[in-house]
Amino acid sequence: MPDASTDYTVDELIVSLIAHDIRDHELVQQGGGTLLGTVAVLLARRTHAPNLTYNYLTSMDPIVTSVGNPADSPHVVSQTALAPFDIADIVNMCLRGKTDVFSTMPAQVDQYGNVNASLIGDDQQRPKVRFPGGLGITDWTLYAGRVNVYVPKHTRRVFVEKVDYVTGMGHFPGGFAERVRRGVPGRGPQKVFSNLAVMGFDAETGRMRLDSLHAGVRLEDVQANTSFELLLPERIPETPAPTVEEVELIRNEIDPKGLRKARF
Repeated sequence: MPDASTDYTVDELIVSLIAHDIRDHELVQQGGGTLLGTVAVLLARRTHAPNLTYNYLTSMDPIVTSVGNPADSPHVVSQTALAPFDIADIVNMCLRGKTDVFSTMPAQVDQYGNVNASLIGDDQQRPKVRFPGGLGITDWTLYAGRVNVYVPKHTRRVFVEKVDYVTGMGHFPGGFAERVRRGVPGRGPQKVFSNLAVMGFDAETGRMRLDSLHAGVRLEDVQANTSFELLLPERIPETPAPTVEEVELIRNEIDPKGLRKARF
């Protein structure tokens, strides 16, 4: 078993967690501007999933080995891609059920896993804050095989009881059975990775459940920074640390400039 690192930062932990959910030979899609997710895909490719296919912006499986390098800009990497895409191609691929896993970083996520990447405020015509928008999040949260959410800063402003706007659909009260009854496709979000903990969702109620606490984090810390009550298991394990190899790859080869830290 690979040696667990004792010298890692929380951004490296989240990268490792996202990467571990990617399996070999899968097709992976990330939300636009989700740098942490990109680092995770590149880490998975360098370790346990060398045969994954990565839709990188508007290119299918280009040769990308690091982030923050001018040679890895979208205009350059598209020349090494299997095929050039536009956004319609990428979304249509998802609608045909070809996307295995999708990760996104929203502005808000609620107790049922609905995500908001669109706006803050009650008035959609005059929002307090307007974000770039969801692009394909609505489609991917319905049709991707697995959907994961990551949140660099676990606060009550992000973990809200009800999102101001549903950009991507989560679960229903009543869980998966209610989803089937309504004829809604997909399985809903599977995991939420934050700087404090890992959360999942209860199949019967659809509500967010605490799965593990990161090293040094207390349950009280997580609940105090969450605007709703999390479901709790009988025993709360500690989140597994990244391996020594993973930390070295992230720091020295995949993201040597530390761009992943900008969100923390």
